[in-house]
Amino acid sequence: MLQGFNTSGTVIAEHIQQALEINLWISLVLFASVAIPLVYLAWKYRENNVKDEDIQNVTHNTLLEIVWTVVPTITLFVCFWYGYTSMVTARTMPAIDDSIVVEVEGSKWKWRYEYPANESGFVHKLGGAYTKPVRDENGKLIEKGTMGKSALYVPVNTNIILNMTAPIDDVLHAFFIPAFRMKEDVVPGRITKQWFNSNQVGEYEIECAEYCGTDHSYMYSRVVVLPIAEYNTWFNSNEETPEGDYGNSGDAILQQHGCKSCHAVDSDKVLVGPALKTRRLTKEQVLDVIENGQEKLGYAMGAMPAGMAEGTDAEEIAAYVAGGMIGTQPASFAACSSCHGEDGKGQYGTSPSLVSYDVDLLRNVLKNGKEGMIGTMPAFPYVSDEEVSAIAEYLENTK
Repeated sequence: MLQGFNTSGTVIAEHIQQALEINLWISLVLFASVAIPLVYLAWKYRENNVKDEDIQNVTHNTLLEIVWTVVPTITLFVCFWYGYTSMVTARTMPAIDDSIVVEVEGSKWKWRYEYPANESGFVHKLGGAYTKPVRDENGKLIEKGTMGKSALYVPVNTNIILNMTAPIDDVLHAFFIPAFRMKEDVVPGRITKQWFNSNQVGEYEIECAEYCGTDHSYMYSRVVVLPIAEYNTWFNSNEETPEGDYGNSGDAILQQHGCKSCHAVDSDKVLVGPALKTRRLTKEQVLDVIENGQEKLGYAMGAMPAGMAEGTDAEEIAAYVAGGMIGTQPASFAACSSCHGEDGKGQYGTSPSLVSYDVDLLRNVLKNGKEGMIGTMPAFPYVSDEEVSAIAEYLENTK
């Protein structure tokens, strides 16, 4: 729900709210000044109440013409003035030296925030994808969605400047905080700016106000306004959030990069991509790789050529791998074991593991992206090795 319209969390919001209310009341008065006389005159001069000889052709009324020209002109200037002054307040950026500048990135379908380096040189990088609600086959809500524990943390009564952009290959988004009456387009390859100064400690929703695709309605985040002392204590620490070091956990990193929008973690359910809990590829996915090869992952063994197995052999391999490599290994798996190893674990990172999402597989998929029968997973080149290790550890612990 669009929450926050009943509060004014910033000075800008108060100006915009005032302009809105003045425009609304003027519009209502002007509407009434037209609609009420229209209804009254239509009733008074209805056909059965007026004789033809009483009808006159009125061509001119100086007073009436002056009134209907001057009054709308004055109201137009009033509307213009309040709209202009609120726009000046919203668009006049404060001095950078008196502000905190936060880099904001909007991408499908999450918000990311990067702060300036603190006293020790540590850079806080926050953000995350909304975890969608879980419903059963009848549509009954089983588990509510959550915005996670990472958000845009700011101190109260402080100027915050947002430098906003989106990846060059992404789509248009809009950074919208209803409680702040603040909305700004976030454009791929360009920097747009906005600022606010919240005078109330609390939490306020952030939403995307520009339709951006499948999970547009779940592109949520929060602004958390903290007392200055509490914010400074957190900012000058290496803790990812004021609530602790959750931001460095594998779960937080998966949310931050939007992985949970496409991959289930705590269940075997297939969303867009495979479930990460079990690393169970379907038989069809294994067959697709056997038939078409894979040349994008950048392993030491090099690209996997297409056609390593055919017919019944390919079917046996696909069934064996998709079944978790349990039971008697088919003789045809020899075509795979030369690179992936007898146990299918990738021979210490020289080839992809067929068993689990180990560090090497995660790193290569995230750095290079992956093409398959269900679509293309984009590359995430900005994911650090520390984050990859945290994800691998988290996935191992969920088994």
